[in-house]
Amino acid sequence: MRVTGGGGSWGEDRQAAFFEPFENGEPPYDEEHNYKYITAASGQYTTELKRDPKNPAYELVELDGQRAELLGQNDALIKQTEFDNYDDIPPAFKNEYMGGTVYFPRGIAYREDKTDKEFNTWDSLIDPDLKGKVGFEPWDNAGSKYFYVINKIKGGSLDNIEPGLEWLREFVETTDPIIFDQIDQALSLFMNEEMYVAPFLSARTENLEINEDIPMGFSVPEGGCVQDYWGYPITKHTSEDRLEEAKILGNGNLAPEPQAKFAEIMGYPPANPAATELIPDETLEKHPMMNPTEEQRARYDVGIDWLQVEQQKQEDGQRFKEVLAGG
Repeated sequence: MRVTGGGGSWGEDRQAAFFEPFENGEPPYDEEHNYKYITAASGQYTTELKRDPKNPAYELVELDGQRAELLGQNDALIKQTEFDNYDDIPPAFKNEYMGGTVYFPRGIAYREDKTDKEFNTWDSLIDPDLKGKVGFEPWDNAGSKYFYVINKIKGGSLDNIEPGLEWLREFVETTDPIIFDQIDQALSLFMNEEMYVAPFLSARTENLEINEDIPMGFSVPEGGCVQDYWGYPITKHTSEDRLEEAKILGNGNLAPEPQAKFAEIMGYPPANPAATELIPDETLEKHPMMNPTEEQRARYDVGIDWLQVEQQKQEDGQRFKEVLAGG
């Protein structure tokens, strides 16, 4: 059975939490299983499944909820609604084609030893004193998600992205941002004092402080930010024997044990609330964003139709990239 997902430290940690227990017959599994992990970019296999859903190269693919729902509607994925553990996942972290294994609170991360500024709004990133020290992600990574939130805050909509593009032009002209396309690259930029502030992931920010002793701040901006959930949807048109094994793994990924293990390793909150009870108190204390405040939770409710975003983001992305290039 073939599984695909990210590489680097991320891929290693995902395998340790979700797939090694499957291979070794550890809880929630009663026996050992075989699998093969293949590192690939999510954009690559998403495109392949869109183009040819009936000839998948993998049985499980690592995806966010938005793209999983889009591929499911394209007849590329099975529904997970019949899995025993599916009902344990809150509605905010699942759709019928995928239950979430983890969710990612995002916000603005910054080195507190390099700036005394507070970053409570997206506009706070536009600061000439920080020129060359502000980071942002490419469109095809999380850059598009941040953009649509900013566009809405500035009065735009999915039918009108001009307000977001205006913000982006000012941001680019003022800060000459560093564009990083890998999380490990961003970590290095923070550690080497090449980047002081960037939209980033909560746990990765906390881990810089825990593991590298770098004083980091993290804010969920006023007006909203992105919180996405990820999991492992299962491709529909594969051999029966591989499909049955994939279902065992897919259901197991929704159980508390692997989700708690990943939370302990990485510091991201599990999608299954029961997993929180298995996480050591020390880990919860080190990672405050594993349990966001009510105000922070409210800021993640941005009211954007992410499924519609997936259907139009390719065209919108061309305009974003033109502005980022100085156009």
